[in-house]
Amino acid sequence: MFTMLIATHALLGVSSRALAADWASGETIPEAATVDITPQGFEAIAALIPALIPSSIEIPDTSDSGGYWCVNYAYALVGGWVGIQVIDANIVPGNGVLDISADLLVNVNDVTDPFILSYELFCGETDCGGYVIGFPVHFQTTMALEIVTASDGSTTLDATVGTPNVTYELSGDDIVLDCFIQDIEDVLGYLGLSLYELIIDQVAGQLDSAVADLGPTLETTIEEAFASANIDQDLDLNGVAAHVKLYPSDVVIEPSGVRLTMAGSMSADAATCVAPYDPGTSLKTLSNAPSIGVAPSGVDSPFHLGLALSDDFANEAMYSLWRGGLLCFSLAPDNDSFPLDSSILNMLTGDAFSDLFPADEDAKPMSLTTVPRAAPTVEYTGSHAIDVQIHDLDLELAAELDGRMSRMVAVTLNGPVGVDPTLDGTTGNLAIALDINPLALDPTVTYNEFVPEASAAIESSFGTSLAGVLDTVLGGLLGELAFALPSSNGIGLQDLQMAAAGTNGDWLGAYAWIGAVTYESSSGCGGCGGTTDSGSSSSESCGGCSTGEVPTAWTLVLPFGLLLGLRRRG
Repeated sequence: MFTMLIATHALLGVSSRALAADWASGETIPEAATVDITPQGFEAIAALIPALIPSSIEIPDTSDSGGYWCVNYAYALVGGWVGIQVIDANIVPGNGVLDISADLLVNVNDVTDPFILSYELFCGETDCGGYVIGFPVHFQTTMALEIVTASDGSTTLDATVGTPNVTYELSGDDIVLDCFIQDIEDVLGYLGLSLYELIIDQVAGQLDSAVADLGPTLETTIEEAFASANIDQDLDLNGVAAHVKLYPSDVVIEPSGVRLTMAGSMSADAATCVAPYDPGTSLKTLSNAPSIGVAPSGVDSPFHLGLALSDDFANEAMYSLWRGGLLCFSLAPDNDSFPLDSSILNMLTGDAFSDLFPADEDAKPMSLTTVPRAAPTVEYTGSHAIDVQIHDLDLELAAELDGRMSRMVAVTLNGPVGVDPTLDGTTGNLAIALDINPLALDPTVTYNEFVPEASAAIESSFGTSLAGVLDTVLGGLLGELAFALPSSNGIGLQDLQMAAAGTNGDWLGAYAWIGAVTYESSSGCGGCGGTTDSGSSSSESCGGCSTGEVPTAWTLVLPFGLLLGLRRRG
C-alpha cells in the first residue's frame, strides 16, 4: 500500500525545499551530517575508561644472588601482583587534542593474598609475606585525531596518543612485611642493594608496562569505535535497491567539543515508472552546520551527543528512493492484501460513480495504481519532528466497465506525513510514531471523464473517505515502528530529543544523553522493540513491527555507535 511506502521513506529522516535540483544523482555531499561529542558527553564516556585499564597485573617472579668478600646473599620475590583501582577519569577536549587523565589507587598484593619474599644471608634462609598499601598514581596523556585518506579514496579516523606521563610516590614506608628484615637490609645496603628497592622496582616496572600498553590500546579502541561511523552498504527497501555511503571527512577538536563531519551520498538505478518525471538531480540548499555543542531552542542543554543531518543529504536520499521506484505501486483486484472492487471506488469518491456501479448490483473488479511524479521531501520546522512532504502523488482508480478495465478517476495528493521518534530510556526502545492523516493531504482530481461534474465533491470528501478505507484495510499498520537500541557495559542512551537545527532550520538535530541503563545489549535490530544478548550492533537493515522490511535507525543512533568500541577489549 502506498501509505506503507510513504512510512518507509519517512524513517530516513530527510528534508525538504522547493523541487529545484542541483545535486547529480549519487553525487557526494561534503557536509552530509555532523556528529558532536560535548565536554559533558566526554564526562559520561570517561566512565568507560576503567574498562581499558587492567584491574590486576601479575608481577613475574624475580630473584638475585651474589656476594662480596665473605658476605653471600640471595633473595626472591614470588606471587606478586599489582592491583589498580580507577578513582577518577577525565577526557577533556582542548585545542586540537583531547586531554586524558586518570587518578588511580595502586597496591601490591594485600593482607589476604601477600607476596612471598625469600632471602638468605650468611647461609641463613627466611621467608616472609608482604604487601604494599595503596598509594596514589596520576596518569595523563593527550590524543590527537585526524582523517586519513587511503590510496583507494577511503577514509579512516586515525588516533595518536601522546607520551603518557605517570607520577607517583612510593617508598619503603608503604611496604608491609610480616618479618624483620632490617639486618639483611643493612648488610645489603653496604653492597648498594635493597630488598625494598627490589619491590619498588618491580611495581614501577609493571606500572610502566601497563602505561606503555595503554597508549596503543586507546588508539585502537577509539579508531575501532569511530569505524562504526563508516557506512557503505546496499539497501533493499521493499524491492528497491539503493546504495548509501557515509564516511568521515573532517574532525575538529576544540573546547566546546569534538565534531566529526561526514560526507555522504545515496543512489539508486532509475525505475521505468518515474523515468518520464526524473530530473536527474536533487535539491542543493547549502547552509552552515549548527555550531559545535549548541542546542537549538526547545532542546535541553547541555546534551552529550548530537547528530545533525543536512537537508541536502536527506533530499538526495529521498530522491534516490523515489528514483528507484519505491512509490510506484499497483494493486490488482485479486491482490493478496485485500480485495478491490467498485464498492471501494464508491467509498473513496463519495458514491460519485454509483450510477455506473449501483450498490444493489454485483461489485466489479477495481485496481489502484500510484504514479509518483515528484520525489517526496520533508521539513524539520513543522508540527512534527519530521514532516515528510508528499508531492504530486497520483492515485489512479480503474474499474471493470463493459467488460474491460477503464480508468475512472485520478486524484493527485500533496501534503505532509508526520514522523515523531521517541526513546524509552528504561527499555532502550526507539519508537517511531507515524501520523499518516489523509485529511492533511490536499487532493486534486486530475482525471475524471465519466462524472466530471462530481470532481469538486470528490475532492471535498476524498480525505475523509480515504481515512476510512485506510483504517479498514491497513488497521494496525498505521501504528508505531520500534527498534531496540544497544547498550555497552551498562552504558547507553538515557534520553533523546529532536529539533530543527541550523540558522534556517534545515538540519535535523538528534540530541542524546548517555549514562547507566538497565536495558541489555542489543543486535541493533528490534522486532517490536525486543532485545537480544548478542552484545553487538548491526548496520544491516532489519524488520520493524509494522512495515516488514525497513532501514535501521542509524540516522538516530550513530553517535552512540561511536561508544560501542569503548568497552573492555578481549
